Amino acid sequence: MVEPTSALTPELVFIPSLRIDRGMGHLRRCLAAAASVGPQAVVYFAADSAFVGKHPVFERSIVQSLADSAGVQLWMKWPESYIAPKAVLDMQAAPLSAFSLLSRRTLHLIGWDDGGPARRRFAFLVDSLPHDTKPEPNVRLPGLLGLSFPPKPHRYDRPIRTMLAVFGGSDPAGLTLKFLAMVQTLRTQGRFPYSLTVVRGPLSRFIVPLDTEVLEAPPELPKLLGQWDLTVTSWGLTALESLAAGTPVLLLNPTNYHEQLSRAARLPTFGVRRPRADAFLSGLEDAQGAAREAFTKLLQEPLNAGEYFSTFRGTDSRCPVCRTGGNAVFFRSHHKSYHRCAVCGMEYLSAHQLPPKEYSEAYFFEDYQKQYGKTYLQDFAHIQALGQQRLEFLDRTAGTSVGRNILDVGCAYGPFLAAAAASGHHPFGLDVAEAAVAYVRDSLGFPAVKASFLEFRWEESFPGVTRPDLVSLWYVIEHFPDLSAVLSQVNKLLPLGGLFAFSTPNGKGITRTFQPEKFWEESPDDHFSIWNPANTKPILRRFGFEVLAFRVTGHHPERFPGLKGPSDPVLSIVTLLDRWLGWGDTFEVYARKTKELP
Repeated sequence: MVEPTSALTPELVFIPSLRIDRGMGHLRRCLAAAASVGPQAVVYFAADSAFVGKHPVFERSIVQSLADSAGVQLWMKWPESYIAPKAVLDMQAAPLSAFSLLSRRTLHLIGWDDGGPARRRFAFLVDSLPHDTKPEPNVRLPGLLGLSFPPKPHRYDRPIRTMLAVFGGSDPAGLTLKFLAMVQTLRTQGRFPYSLTVVRGPLSRFIVPLDTEVLEAPPELPKLLGQWDLTVTSWGLTALESLAAGTPVLLLNPTNYHEQLSRAARLPTFGVRRPRADAFLSGLEDAQGAAREAFTKLLQEPLNAGEYFSTFRGTDSRCPVCRTGGNAVFFRSHHKSYHRCAVCGMEYLSAHQLPPKEYSEAYFFEDYQKQYGKTYLQDFAHIQALGQQRLEFLDRTAGTSVGRNILDVGCAYGPFLAAAAASGHHPFGLDVAEAAVAYVRDSLGFPAVKASFLEFRWEESFPGVTRPDLVSLWYVIEHFPDLSAVLSQVNKLLPLGGLFAFSTPNGKGITRTFQPEKFWEESPDDHFSIWNPANTKPILRRFGFEVLAFRVTGHHPERFPGLKGPSDPVLSIVTLLDRWLGWGDTFEVYARKTKELP
């Protein structure tokens, strides 16, 4: 048994359901996925009450034996203080207690076919099974079933002469004996001319008739499934592995949930908890055709679950302000999820499978031109004029002043720096784009450095210069995944009474208010926080700032849904409401530092 140590820090942790009543399929596919990853993956023995409640679980020795056979590290205890980069929860219906616990133990918690109360909370949710549980997942990947071997070319046309009956490692619903009772009745009626083998799992205690062939807890059953002409089982991993081995299935299910999944896959069934002989006989006629259809739907393009999850890329799904994890998701798409923090109210993005954003020259030229019809430098004068308006508004709000040291974070090619210099201030630039910083220094003549804001040190970059009186981030703050660090850094840079100003998209603007689906779908993939005037004041107060004023900008009343154009008589009314209610799609914040952070 592999015990966790401080040196053992895997990249990926699989947490399967260990409840006996949910079968061994979750455990087996997690072991198979972890085995394909190698030493960087472990399986966690999550058997305490937070994960299983009062339900009986598989014995440790059996789970350990399976893990040893698969060559997988099994954790019996989660290492103290260890935060996993990624964890995959495969429990069918994870309880909120388990989800909450794991949200504190991992940066990115992935749900795999979870249909329980935590379904709304997973930062990333992938469904491989054909069910219609709401809300929708981020992605549906039918090939991501977690099979222990790749599907083989199917052999579904052979006549059915031999059958294998297998109902899991423990058969908690007693389906084996119920099926055998039905078989005995059919035999006496001369309607069961088949050879039957029954699997007795490692936790099963049932006794079968003496004339029945029994397979005792085969250690590698999936490799044997192709030997029979039909597998009688319940919906689950064994059914899918049987199809992958080229053997049709006929299903007797323990619950209505399993029955729904079977029907969604269009596989024949013959009862829930109790077998029906007539349905069994008719199912025999449908089994081969249903197997061909299910193979095409589920197994045609198999995916390696271990490879998929090990290469999964996701941003930190905790709140960027207060670092609270496990917040509910209210919008999903294939590559992103939006959460609302239950503690501070911030709405924020967790992105998935996206490469890191690079703010290269293309960002300011080709990309900018596609969005605005001109390059950033061609738009320089316009942006400088906006900067002048901001400085004038700041003077009216905080008192007129000249000669301020102004640090513009994300200064780009320097239009706000130019506006600040024209107003009698001393501008300093900071950006991660090397070409932009070079332009500010060499063409505009302003001091500027290339650095990440969180790694920036004023005294090192501008030695001998008094700390800034104003720190500005114009349409920059939403690009930081860790707002807590950013706002702490701003507080550290400014003296008491220093000013902080930024602009950002408005989460209460006209587009979000009246076309929320459009707003979330089109929100850029590198906008990690969605601010609005209502949540800004308490958030800034946490970091030692008092909001002096808001300035709502980006007014677009023509975006109001249902308008028929500029001549629509309703447009004038909407325009008045837009200004009065602050429906602008962007807004600016002007704040003053009132206290030092501890």
